[in-house]
Amino acid sequence: MKLAVLGLGSIGRRHLGNFRTVGVESLAAYDAAPAQREAAAKDFPWATIAATAEAALAGADGAVICTPPDSHLALGRLAAERGAHLMVEKPFAQSVDGVEDLLKLCDAKGLKVLTAYNWRYWPPMLLAEKLLKEGRIGAVRAARTEYAYHLTTRYPGKDYRKFYMADAKQGGGCVLDESHAIDFMRWLCGEITEVSAVVDRVSSLEITTDDIADLTVRFASGTVGNIHMNLFAWNVHSHFELMGEEGVIQWRRFENEIRVFDPRANRWEIYPFACQLNDMYVEEARQFLACIRGETTPACDGWDGLKTMRVIDAAVKASAERRWVRV
Repeated sequence: MKLAVLGLGSIGRRHLGNFRTVGVESLAAYDAAPAQREAAAKDFPWATIAATAEAALAGADGAVICTPPDSHLALGRLAAERGAHLMVEKPFAQSVDGVEDLLKLCDAKGLKVLTAYNWRYWPPMLLAEKLLKEGRIGAVRAARTEYAYHLTTRYPGKDYRKFYMADAKQGGGCVLDESHAIDFMRWLCGEITEVSAVVDRVSSLEITTDDIADLTVRFASGTVGNIHMNLFAWNVHSHFELMGEEGVIQWRRFENEIRVFDPRANRWEIYPFACQLNDMYVEEARQFLACIRGETTPACDGWDGLKTMRVIDAAVKASAERRWVRV
């Protein structure tokens, strides 16, 4: 099997190493920046670093798209037209425009599309999903999450202003990049049907895009939710709380645990985990290979990724027009 990794920033380099770890022997990679290609050639001598995307894709069974969001659709189409299955980093694109056309092309060609929302492979999240399916806390009535970090810490030793995250034209910013939170809340609580939001730049970060996205949402189930994301929190954190008729489930990322409040016993049950951050990326890589072999379907496919894009677009519209927007 041959894979092509398109984009050699931090996530592209992570995927390149992980696919090697899980047994892919034929790996090609490409980045538009010559310096990135030169660095990758030194760091990954077992990979073929191509001078063009077309050369990297030649004969590839799958393409892993890790570039800024503004180029995802063009590279996805380039790969799909050559018969490659797709693994597309989140967010799937800058907006919903053009996403459906690409997905229809892939469906017509029988190609699998995996949207790379990596928290779907995280053991604590999977336990939360299991507990919800078992009805452990009854019907969920309210849910909230926060997902935040300081943008200056994302690229240690480098100028954050020079990276795509600071540039609206490339698809950077809070609501797009931190849409992990939208995805895992959709996954756990069901589809979001209506959004009210503030998507804005409020900090002193020198960027041209949003640095905060605060969404109040209604789920199809009737659950009311809050999804808060920002790029200026010095205390890096990710957590959620799901409040049901019969209990509460909490996830705390850095404590690496799930907590369940049992009102009958009036106590918290704590489920600790020892998994490491890269583990979920490795599982994601394994699933993509299984999808290519026809053994499974993606935990989050392209159509699922499009649903998150629709929530993002609705949030941007709701913020601009200061009203509730149907998804």
